[in-house]
Amino acid sequence: MPKNPIDKLEELIPRLVNETQQLREDNQRLLKELKAYRSDLERAEKDGARLQSKAQRLGDLENAHKRLEKDQNKIRSTVKNLLAGIEKIGTTS
Repeated sequence: MPKNPIDKLEELIPRLVNETQQLREDNQRLLKELKAYRSDLERAEKDGARLQSKAQRLGDLENAHKRLEKDQNKIRSTVKNLLAGIEKIGTTS
């Protein structure tokens, strides 16, 4: 015998309530996950900015080191030339 509309509603309402409750729980869980992902993203962006700043500083230090090495080589060359000149003076005296 076919069910009347009231009987159908009596069956469907508890299922609807359960489904609604499940959707609310899923929504809460997803909101928590979203909050966690946003927090992770914010932390990653801060870390990225900090790393970029450190990379820039490292590049600056490397450039300064290269300039210092060039200056050191120039000084070394000048000292060698001066020592060679002093040796010539010492051998001609």
